[in-house]
Amino acid sequence: MTASTEGADVIEPGEVRTRAEIRPVLGGNPQGGICPSGAHVSLYSDPDVGEQHGYYDGWLAEEDEQGPIFEYTGAGKSGDQTFDGQVGAGNRAVLHHMQQKRMLHLFTCVGKVPKSKTKLHRYLGAFVVDPVEPYVWRRGHGEDGRERNAIVFRLRPAEDHLAPAARDMIPPADETSAEFVPFVATGASFQADPATSGALPLPKQGSRKKRSASRAPAPNAETSGAFVDSETFRTTMSLRAATTATVAMRREAELTQSFKSLLDGAGHRTGAFQIKVKGLTSTLRTDLYDATTHVLYEAKGSSTREDIRMAIGQLLDYARYVTTPEHVGEPRCVILLTDAPPPDMYSLFDRHHIGVVYRSDDGRFVGDAIPGAGDEGLSSVPS
Repeated sequence: MTASTEGADVIEPGEVRTRAEIRPVLGGNPQGGICPSGAHVSLYSDPDVGEQHGYYDGWLAEEDEQGPIFEYTGAGKSGDQTFDGQVGAGNRAVLHHMQQKRMLHLFTCVGKVPKSKTKLHRYLGAFVVDPVEPYVWRRGHGEDGRERNAIVFRLRPAEDHLAPAARDMIPPADETSAEFVPFVATGASFQADPATSGALPLPKQGSRKKRSASRAPAPNAETSGAFVDSETFRTTMSLRAATTATVAMRREAELTQSFKSLLDGAGHRTGAFQIKVKGLTSTLRTDLYDATTHVLYEAKGSSTREDIRMAIGQLLDYARYVTTPEHVGEPRCVILLTDAPPPDMYSLFDRHHIGVVYRSDDGRFVGDAIPGAGDEGLSSVPS
């Protein structure tokens, strides 16, 4: 049953409405999955349509340290999805919604009005793109049946009370699989300002009730002597952390693209692996794979001990699933870094049989598994 919209100026999570009943509140087009309008961007997900084309929008069962994630597939029915031009306008609206001070409102189709073709949509709530990793690339099939690259947005609930419901979960994988897929440069999100540059604390739905006095922003601590409330402090800290992470990811993206160009220039066949693990809802994707030499690379935007330890763990995890008919056994694992690692880390690399490539001070790549390196495993190439 749909809720009456007469005099209504708010939609609460869990309410079911038609688009005709949603548009007076949030605006947007009567058709399409991504509908920007004023201070809002309405996102419509249809599980039946997604399943027909081999993808699922929904909550991941595996949460990270920041909480739950909802995966939402971008706009574009056939061919590679994009952020460019008119075709990519909807995807850009999602990616840059914070800079544009818009809130994302997520709906999922739950059937049709009885004896009608009009679809019903349940409101899941207000969301924001993950400020650190706003989207990932996913290989799949378009409406025309051909393989293509799809943009999968990683959405976070904008309000604490929004919790994942079992009915909206992505189904776990029936079996483990690893697919060699084309490399896609992560560029759009990192060429623009960080996704965290929008006004925060995050805005609530524009039509919701105003904050109570106790939730109002705290006065400036320096001029009034009042303490900054803990919510503002946490928001400031999370912004700093997210901005730092975004800078590192920009460096990682540029580093990976540069090294791929080196491999391609040497005539190597490069790509990545997309991995599904039985029983899990999330999809893993490696950074770079050299199919010519059977080498798996994990890139990091810094050479800190923390990043190196993470890269080692990721390589040991991914390598078990990377198999090809052309090569026997697991791939050789190599960490790709922006600069030289701490000297004592080399013994750790040797212990786990992991190589390392890094960019030297003069902008050249140095280390293992570089084309033309010879037996020494050392080479250099302009960045």
